[in-house]
Amino acid sequence: MATIAIAPFHWAADLNSAFGLARKLERRGHRIVFLSVPDAGERIRSQGFESREIFPEVYPPGAVERQNLAEAQGRFGESGGFDERLAAMCGLLADGALNRLVETVRPDLFLVSSWTPWTAIATRRTGIPIVSFSSTLISVPDPIVPPFSSGLVPGSSALFKLKTAWAWQRLLFGRRFLGEGIDTRRELRALARACGYPPERIDFRVETWPRLDFPELVLCPRQFDLPRARPPANATFVEASVDLDRVDPAFPWERLDSARPLVYCSPGSVLTVKLRPETDRFLQAFLDAAAARPAWQIVATAGRYSNPSDFRVPPNAILVDVAPQIELLKRAALHVTHAGLTSIKESISLGVPMIALPRFYDQRGNAARIVYHGLGLVAGWKTVTAGELGGLMDRVMTEPGFAERTRRMSREFVAQETASRAVEMIERFAARDV
Repeated sequence: MATIAIAPFHWAADLNSAFGLARKLERRGHRIVFLSVPDAGERIRSQGFESREIFPEVYPPGAVERQNLAEAQGRFGESGGFDERLAAMCGLLADGALNRLVETVRPDLFLVSSWTPWTAIATRRTGIPIVSFSSTLISVPDPIVPPFSSGLVPGSSALFKLKTAWAWQRLLFGRRFLGEGIDTRRELRALARACGYPPERIDFRVETWPRLDFPELVLCPRQFDLPRARPPANATFVEASVDLDRVDPAFPWERLDSARPLVYCSPGSVLTVKLRPETDRFLQAFLDAAAARPAWQIVATAGRYSNPSDFRVPPNAILVDVAPQIELLKRAALHVTHAGLTSIKESISLGVPMIALPRFYDQRGNAARIVYHGLGLVAGWKTVTAGELGGLMDRVMTEPGFAERTRRMSREFVAQETASRAVEMIERFAARDV
C-alpha cells in the first residue's frame, strides 16, 4: 500500500474536505500523513490521522490562534500580512524544506490543496508524483460562467453573456493593474525557477488561487456546478468528500426538542473571525426571526470570539460557539449558511435545503448555484433584516420544491461518494509517475 502525504490549507473548510478523502484512503490500507502548520496538527490528530509540521518558522505554535484573536478584535496585520508569510514559505521551500520532510515521511504521492500552490510547485524537485485537490469550485474565464464575485445567476439572454464578459474583464483588470486581491506572481515564479517548474505553466488568469498543470481533483460532483462552455484544464470533478465520521465538538443534545423542525444556522469559521461585528449583526437578525417562530427548534453558532451574553436568544434557540455540523444537519429541515462550499456539500449530501447569505471569496458564486439548481434562496449578508430572513425561511420550509430538489441532488452526491472516483484516481497516480 502507498504512503500519501496530504498538504491542506489550515482553514476548517479545506481540512474537513481532506479528512473525508483521507479516511477513505486509510480504509483502503494506505498510510496517510498530513503536512500542516503546527496549529492545525491538533485538529488533524483528533481525527485519528498522523500529522507532521510544515512551515513552523512562519506559523509557530499559537500563531494562527493569535492572528484569529487579533482579527476578531479588529486588529488586522498585527502579526504580519499574508504577503510576508508567503514570501517566507516560498523561501523555505526553495531552500529544500519539503525535501527534508520527504526524507522522514517517504511518500509515494503528494496530495496538495489548490489553496497552497507554493507547496505544489516545490514537490516538482522531489520527483514524487503529485495530485492537486480543490475544496472549492474553480473560477476561470468562461463565456457562460460568471466569476464567483459577481453573484450572477446564469441565464440564456444576450444581456447575461454581456454581463458575464464584463465581470471577467473587470476582475482580471483589477487583479493585474489595480492591486485587487493577493498578488502571488513574483513569489511563485521565483519559487518555480528554483524548483525546476516552468513559470509559464502557472495560470494567473483565474479568480481562485493560481492554477498549475498537475492533475486536479475537484471535491464536488459536477451536478452542483454551472454548465460550462469549456471545462477547466486538468480538472476532474469527483465526489464531495463529506466525512460523516468526523469528530466534532460536544453539544447539549438533551436541550433539543425532536418534536419541532430544526433550523440550523452557521456563519462558518472565517467570517466569525475576520468580520465579527458583521457576523454578530447577522446572527441577531436570525435569532430575532427565530423568536417569531416558536414552533421551530433553532441551533446557531457564533464562533469562539463572540460573547453569547451579547445576543438576545429566544427560548426556542440554542446558541453555541461551535457545533457538530454533520450530526445537526442529519436532523435539520433547513440550513441557513454563509455559502462556503464545504458546508453546502454537507447540506446537499444530507438532503437539507438552504438559505445562503454569501459574503466573500467563492460564496457569492456558490449561492448563485444554490439558486440556479433550486436548492434554496439567497439574501444579502450585510442588509438582511429579521423580517426578510424570516420570510425566506417560511418559504423554504413550506414550499416542498426546495426539499425535493435538494433530496434529488443528494442522491447523486451519495452515489458518487460511494463510487469514490477520487480514491480510484489517486491509487492509479500513486502507482506511476504523473
